[in-house]
Amino acid sequence: MDFKRIEVIFLIVFVCLNIFLFTSYKQNQHVETVNNDDVSQSTMILREMHEDQITIPKLATKVHSGYYLSSQPNETLKNASQKLQNQRYSFSNDRLYSRLVRPINAKNGKYTEELKEILANPRMIAFGKHYRYSKLFSTTDRIVYTQKLPEGNLYDAHGEIIFQISGKQIVSYEQTYINKVATLREKEATITEKQAVLALYSNNAIANGATIKWTTLGYSRLLDANNSSVYIPTWFIAVENKNSGNVQIKRINAFSSVLMKATDDANLSSSTSS
Repeated sequence: MDFKRIEVIFLIVFVCLNIFLFTSYKQNQHVETVNNDDVSQSTMILREMHEDQITIPKLATKVHSGYYLSSQPNETLKNASQKLQNQRYSFSNDRLYSRLVRPINAKNGKYTEELKEILANPRMIAFGKHYRYSKLFSTTDRIVYTQKLPEGNLYDAHGEIIFQISGKQIVSYEQTYINKVATLREKEATITEKQAVLALYSNNAIANGATIKWTTLGYSRLLDANNSSVYIPTWFIAVENKNSGNVQIKRINAFSSVLMKATDDANLSSSTSS
């Protein structure tokens, strides 16, 4: 047996093993350093928020996932509205505006209970079963329902029903609706609730002394292009101003952590009374 040859083979294996172990160690050290840097940065930002007297709830670190979605304008809602009864309605920019012939009364102010039957009736509300009541976006004078998509809730001006309250009665509503939603890419991971709030603060979008009232994740419009609208997962963050008491709803892109500009929807992205 050629012991010299065996000795050389063992030496080569030993060197290769050491190179592998050293490379793995350096990679793990790098990952650990990156993770430690992330933790340190988060800790530093949270400390700064505390110094600015910003009140925040316990923030989740769960990673969600979502899609890039798209839809195109169509006549679906306008066609369905031809079956509506007991109301006078009109359209403007694909938005239905309706005035009820008989205002809806609610016992003890429980408007959502009264609206269950209305939403289930296609002669009163077109596609009513495709919407879900949103307490977060509703106020004392309007009740907001947001459209449900297979991929998640849509919090956007293009998919909502807003019931107007006057004299303790529901007197009118406005509605938008999207359909034929297409996915543009494979499912992707989103940032966490905690990362979204920290990103909002890093963008100087939270005033000193403010309070984070709530957060929620849903789809909202990113852009309009080529006669299509693109929607992405978005963190909605409600910030209460210390001095005025008003609540302003901010949006953070759940893919990129970028602060999104205010939408044209006064109900889902503007100041409201707390």
